[in-house]
Amino acid sequence: MEHKDPISKMNKSMQNIEDLIRKYNQGRCTLEEKILLERWYQFLDLSSKSDRLNSTEIDENKEEVWLAIQNKLTTEKKATGIAKTNLKSLWTSWKPYAAAAIFISAVTIVAVYFSKPNKEKDYQTAKHSPKKEQPFKDISAGTKKAQLTLGDGKIISLDSARSMQLKEEDGTLIDKQSGKLVYDDGAAHNGKILFNTLSTPRGGDYQLVLPDGSKVWLNAASSLRFPTRFEEKQRTVFLNGEAYFEVAKNAKMPFQVMLDNGMTVEVLGTHFNVMSYSDEKEVRTTLAEGIVKVTKMKKSVLLSPSKQAVMVKADQSLVVSDANVDKALAWKDGMIEFDGDELPYIMRQLSRWYDVDVYFQGEVPTGRYNGSIRRQAPLSKVLEILKLAGVQFKLENKKLMVTGG
Repeated sequence: MEHKDPISKMNKSMQNIEDLIRKYNQGRCTLEEKILLERWYQFLDLSSKSDRLNSTEIDENKEEVWLAIQNKLTTEKKATGIAKTNLKSLWTSWKPYAAAAIFISAVTIVAVYFSKPNKEKDYQTAKHSPKKEQPFKDISAGTKKAQLTLGDGKIISLDSARSMQLKEEDGTLIDKQSGKLVYDDGAAHNGKILFNTLSTPRGGDYQLVLPDGSKVWLNAASSLRFPTRFEEKQRTVFLNGEAYFEVAKNAKMPFQVMLDNGMTVEVLGTHFNVMSYSDEKEVRTTLAEGIVKVTKMKKSVLLSPSKQAVMVKADQSLVVSDANVDKALAWKDGMIEFDGDELPYIMRQLSRWYDVDVYFQGEVPTGRYNGSIRRQAPLSKVLEILKLAGVQFKLENKKLMVTGG
């Protein structure tokens, strides 16, 4: 029976990992390889937090886990193939550094994970240094909170999880549930149609069911103005910020979203996302299901599923392109996801969700970043991932300073 040197086996596994990381950064990984690498990262995170294992035991466990994951994936593939749900369940069980930790093209994660001896040396030096760092105060993720402005101007805070029922002056009944408002279209109405406004602050999101049964997910720092009932030929709502819509079908009464910049999105019944923040350079309408018509001034475009209309504010151009629907809807599905995005864009999204003010010191780090993390993760976990790509930060109170890359 042939006896293999454990060190040689370990070195071979490490080389396999480095090869996979290189392929991942180049976008050449198969789905099976991505799952393998992502599960490996999960183990790295757990082992890095263990106080009970020494470095030799951790390395031995890495070898065992690597082989076990390979064998498990091989068995799964033979039995059922690599199912789409495997990857989905992996994302939802995210731990720091798991999934596709954010990469920049000029930096590979190999340099981070495979320079551990130096890191341990640095740690020992810092441990005996007379300087003591100030305790780090983390910032929690956003929560379900919003304000409802009624037709008479009365403002109702929706931060509490307590359920309650409200009644508008025209007789409209509004059920406040946990993180959601539901308008009852079956109630008796009287008088003129009133308009309500649902507004989310930075660090908050909320759900809404409109009088016609249409469902709306309102992202942070956004507002939606809408009537208490739809009785005209057009169902019209007014959006500032970002929202995902699942519109109830009604061929006799088209649904229309009007934006502050004069752009409109018209549908009969469909699922789509509109991102129209004032501090973004573009307005993006992404279609998940059905057909929508996007109009800006005299130009209109029709979108089919998995297409996106992009209106560039600088020149008012309106173009249609293929859409990354999963990325566009990630916020609604509880994820923060970036795909080839520049750092300023990433930081604007983090600013809205974590309610922090972001500043850049010196030159703004260049490059494009990819990655994904649970939307409920605290800010420190997102920053840890970005640091893997060489971006440095200073966080004081609610001011986040980006100091270099």
